[in-house]
Amino acid sequence: MSPVHDFVLPPPRQVHGLDPKWNYQFPPMDGSLTMSELYDFHYENNPEHPVFKYANRAGDIVTLAYDKVVPAIHNAGRYVANAVGVQLGGGSQDKPVVAIVASSDTITYFTTVVGMLRAEIIVFPVSPRNSPPAVAHLLRRTQPTHVLVSVETPIKELVNEALELLRSENEEKIPVVAPMPVFEQLYTDEPFQPLPPRTRDLDSTRIIVHSSGSTSFPKPIIINDRTNFQTAMVPQFASHDLCGKVIACHAVAMFHAIGLNFIAWMTGAGFVMGTFEPTSPAIGPNPDNVFQGTVDVGADYGFGVPAFLEAWSHDPVKVEHFKSIKGIWFGGGPLTHAAGDFLASQGIALYSLYGQSEIGVIGNIIGENPGMDWEYVSINPHCAAEFVPHGDGTFELVTVKKPTHHFFIVNTKFRGQDAYATSDLLKPHPTRKGWWKIHGRADDQIMLSTGEKTNPGPLESILCRHPLVDHAVFFGRGRFQNGVIIQPVPQSQFDPNDEEKLIEFRNAIWSKVEEMNAMAPSHSRLFKEMIIVTHPSKPFPLTPKGAPKRAVIISMYEEEIDAVYAAVEESANRGQSDEPVDWSDLNDVKSFVKRVTDSVLKKPANEEDDFFECGCDSLQATWIRNAILGALRRLTPPVTAVSPNVVYDHPKIPALAQHLHALVNGSAENLAANLAGTTLHDIENCLTRYTASFPQRISAVNGHANGVADGDIVFVTGTTGSLGSAVLAKLVHDSAVKKVYAFNRGAKVPLLDRQKSALRSRGYNEAIATSPKVVLVEGELSALGLGIADPDLEHEITQTVTHIIHVGMVDFNLSFHSYEASIGGLRTLVDIALSVPQGRPPAKVTFISSVGVFRNLSTSQKAKPIVEEPLPDPTVSLGQGYSESKWTAEHVLYAAARHCKEFSPVIVRVGQISGSPNGNWNTTDWVPVIFKSSATLGCLPEYKGICSWIPLDLCARAIVEMRNAQPAKLVVHLVHPRPVSAKRVFHYAGDQFHPPLPLIPYTEWVKKLEDIANISAATSAGGASAGERSKQKELLDRVPGLKLLEFFQGGAKVEEEMEGEHGEAMGIPLLEMTQALAASKALQETGDLAVSDAKLWVEYWRSVGYI
Repeated sequence: MSPVHDFVLPPPRQVHGLDPKWNYQFPPMDGSLTMSELYDFHYENNPEHPVFKYANRAGDIVTLAYDKVVPAIHNAGRYVANAVGVQLGGGSQDKPVVAIVASSDTITYFTTVVGMLRAEIIVFPVSPRNSPPAVAHLLRRTQPTHVLVSVETPIKELVNEALELLRSENEEKIPVVAPMPVFEQLYTDEPFQPLPPRTRDLDSTRIIVHSSGSTSFPKPIIINDRTNFQTAMVPQFASHDLCGKVIACHAVAMFHAIGLNFIAWMTGAGFVMGTFEPTSPAIGPNPDNVFQGTVDVGADYGFGVPAFLEAWSHDPVKVEHFKSIKGIWFGGGPLTHAAGDFLASQGIALYSLYGQSEIGVIGNIIGENPGMDWEYVSINPHCAAEFVPHGDGTFELVTVKKPTHHFFIVNTKFRGQDAYATSDLLKPHPTRKGWWKIHGRADDQIMLSTGEKTNPGPLESILCRHPLVDHAVFFGRGRFQNGVIIQPVPQSQFDPNDEEKLIEFRNAIWSKVEEMNAMAPSHSRLFKEMIIVTHPSKPFPLTPKGAPKRAVIISMYEEEIDAVYAAVEESANRGQSDEPVDWSDLNDVKSFVKRVTDSVLKKPANEEDDFFECGCDSLQATWIRNAILGALRRLTPPVTAVSPNVVYDHPKIPALAQHLHALVNGSAENLAANLAGTTLHDIENCLTRYTASFPQRISAVNGHANGVADGDIVFVTGTTGSLGSAVLAKLVHDSAVKKVYAFNRGAKVPLLDRQKSALRSRGYNEAIATSPKVVLVEGELSALGLGIADPDLEHEITQTVTHIIHVGMVDFNLSFHSYEASIGGLRTLVDIALSVPQGRPPAKVTFISSVGVFRNLSTSQKAKPIVEEPLPDPTVSLGQGYSESKWTAEHVLYAAARHCKEFSPVIVRVGQISGSPNGNWNTTDWVPVIFKSSATLGCLPEYKGICSWIPLDLCARAIVEMRNAQPAKLVVHLVHPRPVSAKRVFHYAGDQFHPPLPLIPYTEWVKKLEDIANISAATSAGGASAGERSKQKELLDRVPGLKLLEFFQGGAKVEEEMEGEHGEAMGIPLLEMTQALAASKALQETGDLAVSDAKLWVEYWRSVGYI
């Protein structure tokens, strides 16, 4: 393609890449290459030039240069093309529109967009902050074939709701949902396959962006390569060489026009984008982590929305750092005078990025240091700006279409030429010619300090439909959230100083406010405390047409507006009845936090939900903090030491409640002591929630068996754990099993590597992980669609699975509430089992429960074999989150079985599992802890009773055999069917030590532990030298039994209560195994528990340096 000079305004000189240390070959910026092809140019000519820079979790700095980024760009283009069925190199064929609704990390989003451009796929980034009706509107207008969606639950819910709206309106073309790629899929070490050459038509649509909502819904805006190039040229008129300079882009939202600008600017300016580490879900920006990221990458320039700059201005450490770098870029909204003046007075250069989605970049970037004139911008030469006087010293900016400034949205004529009236009112600088300050909006659009915009007209219209509302006027420019002044109808007016009447009026109109909030973007939502009601003595002045005079009204009520924002700082909720009655009661504090978050978040968060995964944004985080701060300040004495980032630091209800509880009660050490245990009410509520509305079944035709003719298809969870990996091994070797879906949560380490490691470390062949039978699946049970990125794979699983084996996580330290998501995951599996296609019975669910459900039975009750049947009384399991969760999960399954008589789950209550075939026994378990501690104590405990520990391999074989069981009451007990004396096991194990460890009475062994604990406590209290404390710490490391001292002390009580040799060591209950033996051939054929296994355990622990 020949250079096309008429649409590119040549800069007076080359600015970037002049420093010879970068050896930067400047690209042709004349239109001879398209913008996406410029990245190919850099791959060939500047392969080692850095593009991205970030700090990983280990604290190492990672740099990605063009030689890594461009192959990933081509991988991204090919990934999306394959996902949406685009034929690459198709020439002049119609190019599909593919929307992106994602909050992916900066690097992945950037790479995906450029890859789509390179593959000639029209990119439509959609802000995930839009409401479902707004997203539906945009999809209807642009007709994308597909929507790329990231993994976060709120994002998936947003898209699903938007698509449901389209279906309800009988829209013919519903886009197909496809997974947004993640970093690891694009940045690989494999050789990449370059995309075919692309066509070079400057006027074809390449990108669609959308406005922020200057009408009732956002408008789609077309961008072609002509406009892309003009955007790319803007930095060429800068005053500083940006080549090699690091710009901290941690707060850049890639779905906004400003994010797309960075893609264009990068092509010719050669700067480096500092970002967060690419993760999924992505790291959300806040003032603290953006600052830390800026420091970590050694950024030359900072970047933030005005709200971040305001936060930074209050922190001397941050101000001092920004003084040491070249400046801060900011954009997206107005910065308060106080914050801007203070930062500028400290010598910090503030560079405002000024533009509009409809017409692109308006202001220059990185011009001369504005100093104290930071509110002013100069207009970039590409922009044909005209200034239309408004008669009050302000001018409306109008841009005129010309060859060097191309745009698609035309809303006016200027001197006979197509033009765009921006509605921005600007004021000229009194002495600096060509510098302008944004004064306001001609169309009254409100720009918040967060960078978001609110168009008040449609929202005010909704409020005015309430019979008590006469007029409504929104306010909020330069603030962090909106408010509204409402004038009631004449017969309903009152003195708003009457607090009771004010609350009554707000409550009366709240249903209409909620209706408005449902239609508004999240940043435009209205909170009850931000409603000002007019005073009868100050009625709204109206225009001749009966419309409120907005500017006059806001000026009239300036005092009330300032007061309501001040009140928000003091208290977000004036209703003190909502505050904790007793701040020393952690449950009361937790309930308070729940009430606050419920009032703020669109979808209330459960206790283990992360606020930000539930859609919480910076504005809502501010509101939650202010509500908390107001309550704390009303205490006597008041508590004021609340971090600005308290919600970011403690983003879950229990964590935030515990932090506040410690703050008020003066000691973080008291947290554990004040934790209230799970109540029956907690369990009942959880059970009610997860047993409601099971899917309806249609009876199976001909009563087919669960297994199909060509084999069982098994979905098994937790296969990277100890029991799960053993179950996987047994399933693969079972000839009746056709396919195994091995399901695990995502992690940094690839699943295949984790699975191989899990198998290998337990003595199984790691090749099992790559067996043709095995499909490794990453996801999240409690997420929509199991959190599986590939919707086709999810569909395949749910439509074909015949058996489900659920091996849940084990963590005895977690509370019941921490396990609620796991119970929700079980309910998801039940729904899948009940929803198999018509003609087949439900999938068979095998659930791994625990003998821990019997934890509160007396020693005498545990000494009598417990039958295999449901346990109706939840109090028997109380006292430990793990056992409480198992009892609850069992009863979810009982409820499902009552709902559908064809559904017959198998609940396997497992006892103590011992080592794997190579002796591997998790060193955090209580038995290995005894042996390591005993090596230091010089003796082992002698237990009464028997030992029914079941080897891992036998346990897994039995579980796999039990998958088709039909126990009479749904329950089987899984322990060793032929136990031996505990004394015999410990005696043999003791002989494996050098010298052999003798046995002493259990109570004496515990006393030795207690003695060491007392020494440790005395040392911690002071009085010992540093050397003595170091030796004591070393001793404590060698005796991990101290960490489980309470557990072992409880065992001593059991030993004292045990009569003779009846019962099992450590209070493990004796279990009847009639149903288990009937279901498992392996259990029937096994011999006595082999005490010789103890040799394997000790050898393994020795081999890994544990003992």
